[in-house]
Amino acid sequence: MNPNTKQFLAGILAGIFAPGFMITLIYGVRFSNYSISEFVEAAIRQSIAAPIIALSLMLNLGLFFLFLKFDRLYAGRGTILSTLLYGLLMLYIKLGL
Repeated sequence: MNPNTKQFLAGILAGIFAPGFMITLIYGVRFSNYSISEFVEAAIRQSIAAPIIALSLMLNLGLFFLFLKFDRLYAGRGTILSTLLYGLLMLYIKLGL
């Protein structure tokens, strides 16, 4: 496999799992008295799911700049792609499709 492709895939995976970790951290700190399914349902019902996802995407911003600092441009591109995928998820949640 091409090294650029490996970097790109690493960026996508990092960009998907880092916000997931952050959402888990937000759940554990702020909403630990709910079960996970209750947390997801309440977040969608109270319209705070998209802001929680947006807050967790701040970690992707840090990852992007870290990849740029270490000259991993394709990994940075993968992080941007995963951020856009999270954006589509937020749009889906906001519009209630």
